[in-house]
Amino acid sequence: MIRCGVCGYENSDTPLFCGRCTSPLNVIPLHQLGETEHRQCLAALFEILAEVSRNTVTRGEPDRDLWQSYLSAFWLRPETALILYAEAMAIKSLQLNSTGPWLDLGCGDGIHAAIYSRWRFDTSFDAFSSLDLSADDMYNRFDPSDFSATILRKGRAIDFGVDIKSTAVARAAALNVFTNVRQADATALPLGDRSLGVIFSNMLRDLGDPLLPALRECRRVLRDDGRLLLSAMTPEYANNLYFVPAARREEQGGNLNAAAQLLKLDRGRSVFCQQQLSVDQWSELLKTAGLRLISTRAIVGPSIIRFWDVGLRPFIHALLAQRQAWKSTGILAQVKQSLLPGLDYLLSPLLRSLTEGEPCMQLLELRKD
Repeated sequence: MIRCGVCGYENSDTPLFCGRCTSPLNVIPLHQLGETEHRQCLAALFEILAEVSRNTVTRGEPDRDLWQSYLSAFWLRPETALILYAEAMAIKSLQLNSTGPWLDLGCGDGIHAAIYSRWRFDTSFDAFSSLDLSADDMYNRFDPSDFSATILRKGRAIDFGVDIKSTAVARAAALNVFTNVRQADATALPLGDRSLGVIFSNMLRDLGDPLLPALRECRRVLRDDGRLLLSAMTPEYANNLYFVPAARREEQGGNLNAAAQLLKLDRGRSVFCQQQLSVDQWSELLKTAGLRLISTRAIVGPSIIRFWDVGLRPFIHALLAQRQAWKSTGILAQVKQSLLPGLDYLLSPLLRSLTEGEPCMQLLELRKD
């Protein structure tokens, strides 16, 4: 058995991630990737960007204010910025502004909830303060002396944020955008019956066995007319990642060493989000929890998922070390300001094709049955 160092949950010896809080257990830490892996990832990144530039289909205009807020906060992980922006656009399309108290379940550091709720921060703020670069989970640390968030504009009230990780709760509370932030398990929410108008979660998709109890707990705390918004992967998700499909092709060609190397770079992305279900499968599962699916909205298609699977994630330790050097010499703000327009330009083809193709992620809108 492996006890999770973050939440204390007892896991079997084999899972890549904790079954309760999804912290990494048997995943190769990013800082252990070598020069060969970095070259391979860089080639993959250029391949994806070139592919998207050739095949982009323009659909509507992006919300520039919303996008630039995410890009500024996650500038060293632009693939994360794209996914979160796409989730925010799906939430925005539901127009749920006057629905009663709102909970972000699995709120993490709270930045996502703040930005989709129209809070805006100074460009000096980002998601990469107070990290432990030597840890398997670098975000499982919080030092308030190494954290600041200057609010430029207040948004809609975020009544509650809940997360199982104490460091995530501390980070979210330090943002000063939530009315209440609490540490709790999704299967035992510290909230009264029928107390919430809306719950949003992109964490429930990652749960294994606790999923059904968590869904029932969400039903308990929702008002009779309340909504549960769940960001979830579809059955198309794993097939449209970069590394696992490439590994399958190598394996079919008899290149077993190449396939093994590609699977190493997957680092659990293909199985991290455990609930890769169709709409019909979700509907059947939800009946057991007393919930009903009333609508779905595409969040992202294949090109975004392929980019997200590679992105700048493999290089994050080097980037964060460089960020620290820029901060130490007092030029971090200037460097970031100069790099943001270039990132925006490089990512514009992806931004214009968020939902092109079969959905790989979707937003489920649920109500009590």
